[in-house]
Amino acid sequence: MVAAILRQVVGREDDARTSNVLASAFRTQIVRALGEGRWRFADHFCDKLLAEDPRNLEAWLWKGHLAWRYFQDTSAALNCFRRVLILGGFESSNEYVARARSSLGQLLEQLS
Repeated sequence: MVAAILRQVVGREDDARTSNVLASAFRTQIVRALGEGRWRFADHFCDKLLAEDPRNLEAWLWKGHLAWRYFQDTSAALNCFRRVLILGGFESSNEYVARARSSLGQLLEQLS
């Protein structure tokens, strides 16, 4: 709903700028929700952020940790961590890829 309103107010020619504003707003909501321990709310805004920017590694990493640590959904967590690795090109110098690789290792060790 917020995205639709912003698009109407700003106009179609500014889609890139609107997307950046939305991504920033969604990220702010995610960080706030995480700080308040509102895990479902954070996950909801991760989904919103990923709808705007499906290649956002940070959002995929957050979703992975939420699924693993708070929703006990190891399958979803594995998929999210793998998505970070793939989208990040398996580049170890990328902070999110390195963190996803570490988390994936810990999760797989826990499952074995």
